Amino acid sequence: MPNQISTSTNGQATSQDQLRSSEVDEVLSQPPSWLIQWGITVVFLVVGTLVAVGWFIHYPDIVTGHLRIVGDNYPKSVSSKTDGKLLKLLVKDEQLVAQGQHLAYMESTANIEEVLSLAKVLDSLLVNTSLQNLSKLYGIFMPFYFQLGELQKSFQTFQEQYIRAKALLKGSTFDQKQAALQNDLQQLALLESNLNTQIINYQNDLNLAEADLQMNQKLHKEKVVADVEVRRSQSVFISKKQIFDQAQTAFNNNGMAQNQKKQELIELTKVRTELQNSLFQALTTLKSDIEAWKQRYVLSAPVQGKVSFITPIQEGTTLKNGQELFYIVSQKTGFHGEMIIGQYNFGKVKPRQEVIIKLPSYPFQEFGALKGQVASIAELPRDSTYLIHVSFPKGLITSSHKQIPFRNGMTASGEIITEDVRLIERLFYNFKRGISR
Repeated sequence: MPNQISTSTNGQATSQDQLRSSEVDEVLSQPPSWLIQWGITVVFLVVGTLVAVGWFIHYPDIVTGHLRIVGDNYPKSVSSKTDGKLLKLLVKDEQLVAQGQHLAYMESTANIEEVLSLAKVLDSLLVNTSLQNLSKLYGIFMPFYFQLGELQKSFQTFQEQYIRAKALLKGSTFDQKQAALQNDLQQLALLESNLNTQIINYQNDLNLAEADLQMNQKLHKEKVVADVEVRRSQSVFISKKQIFDQAQTAFNNNGMAQNQKKQELIELTKVRTELQNSLFQALTTLKSDIEAWKQRYVLSAPVQGKVSFITPIQEGTTLKNGQELFYIVSQKTGFHGEMIIGQYNFGKVKPRQEVIIKLPSYPFQEFGALKGQVASIAELPRDSTYLIHVSFPKGLITSSHKQIPFRNGMTASGEIITEDVRLIERLFYNFKRGISR
């Protein structure tokens, strides 16, 4: 009996489990409509939210590159122009110098002091004389130089021309001779006028004598006058003709004398012109040779500024051609950034875009970053990179309001903030790029 009751109970439990299983299968196979509607709504809301977020969220591309902050006036280097020893050092480190000031002398076969002295004399000649006026030349003292080295030949050529010019001008010989010739020409011109008047008078007198002779000859044929009257008229005519011819000859001789004086004046002027040209040619040649010599053996400051020694140097040091010795740092304020960027995203860079600048020597976390602006973009690349000039409208004040002292050549990393792009557009570009691959 108990076994029967147990068997019956187990059968009922199995029937109930099967009933529940069928009900669950029915619910799972036919979900309620409200659940489907809510699920679709939630999916659309999520997708719509993502699209809206992707549409309204913008962020820019960043073009990075290496940047260097430099002064508007680059430090100018001064290098030796020849192999040899440093003969004399004229400046100290950090010394202020003017443009053209001598910094050092290199060893040369010429005596430095003689060459510089000669250069001053030549400058005085150029200031006080001109090609058209050498009258002041005689008053300028020209010393003799014997230790000019490679410049000696040019100096001797100039010296010869200089001595000739002074000899011509000494005691105003040239001017006196020129004045004498011009005075002779004036006198001959006055004589020419007088002779011309005389010739006119003699011509009239001769015409009268000729008319008287012709009349007596006619009367003689008519037996009116005697032979003696005809001979007397002939004698008077011949006498008048001789006087006229002599005046004509004197007039011609005067013309020849004037031409001769003019030729002498031309020759004198030619001699002076040739002497002037030769002197100034020798002068300019010597001046040019001295300048070329100074370029090799005299180290000068190319600009005004402060001397900065590249390496410790002293007199007697052997230098090589092209060896850099000094920098001349201009005292003029002003600086800018030079940024080098690659080809990637270069087309997005435009003037006036913001540049974030981080200096490794002034950590960003502590000092903040500098803000610059794209000032100009190079038209042509160099080694597949482009040069960007960056300005600093707010100076070297960081985002943390700290002033960074300017030091020429400071390096930094630069980030150019380009135009904003929507997040959804960026995802689309990435998807399109992935498809194209």
